[in-house]
Amino acid sequence: MIKGIQLHAWAAGPSIVEAAEVAARTFETIWVTDQMQSRGVGAVLGAIAARTGAGVGTAVTFPFGRNPLEQASTMATLAEFMPSGRQVSMGIGTGGGLVSALMERRSPVGRVAELIRICRALWRGDSVRLGDFPLTCADLGLREEARVSLDWVDQPDVRVIVAGAGPQVLEMAGELADGVICASNFPAHSLAAFRSGQFDTVSNLDRLERGRERGERADFTRIYGVNVSVSTDRDRATAAARRQATLIVAQQPHESLQRAGFEQSDYAPTREAVKAGASLREAAELLPQEVADQLIISGTPTDCIDALLELLHYARGAGFTEAYVGAPVGPDPAEAVELLTSKILPEIL
Repeated sequence: MIKGIQLHAWAAGPSIVEAAEVAARTFETIWVTDQMQSRGVGAVLGAIAARTGAGVGTAVTFPFGRNPLEQASTMATLAEFMPSGRQVSMGIGTGGGLVSALMERRSPVGRVAELIRICRALWRGDSVRLGDFPLTCADLGLREEARVSLDWVDQPDVRVIVAGAGPQVLEMAGELADGVICASNFPAHSLAAFRSGQFDTVSNLDRLERGRERGERADFTRIYGVNVSVSTDRDRATAAARRQATLIVAQQPHESLQRAGFEQSDYAPTREAVKAGASLREAAELLPQEVADQLIISGTPTDCIDALLELLHYARGAGFTEAYVGAPVGPDPAEAVELLTSKILPEIL
């Protein structure tokens, strides 16, 4: 079931690529996070693709502040590096807390839908009139009468995977995408949600099926991201987990967090720090460890195994057919990959 690993672009680019080289011996796909203030995801994925021959994917990118022609071109270029049996995955969502802190996210689901449609048209080799995508034009100041095309593309093998937890984004994913990512660090899809017995109610996966009824794609992949932070140094592992959890509590609606059992007073200081422009590290220092523990599995390899087994059991029961081990993976990517492949995966596969 576990076919991929998600590496965090906060680490140095060369160290990410080195970790990916080790990971590629075990995993089919290397996913890399996309944050505006971290390393450039396109450059990192290009280096990984060229060095490893593994499939690569964004987990996940977003449309805000991004030129859709550039995004379509990046994905199609990455596809040129893929050997037989491997593919590029464009994981895309509506943007997280760091995006919201920098810009308005107007009509987020609509913007993601337009980006998917633009990319698919460009990958088919079509000439695209930008004015046919009014939300994108308005946000980026593009000329409505302009036309764009990628004359060099030849139906690149790129699958579109939408990440999200809300009802609207999941319904859109069911209609337009090739698959969906539901990550364990989202409250509605977390270990806490499964344990509560309320997963079917809070997960919004019924809306995914509603979208599928309108979709035209026969194949659809349900991917579950299991967010982990592992190290032989428990304190460093849990600190990295708090940093990743900060990205979630900074963006999720209060209602979603509270339905999963979180107290607003526990995460409010972290949330306000992100909105005020504090660094991710500074904001994470304000987040209680017990909050992070409900979103990210963290600690030593022994600490992580039982919780991973429990999550994967729940995910299979909920209909997920593929999984990846998700960010932050660990404070040291190379160490984390080695521990995952040598200590943890042999115990859970």
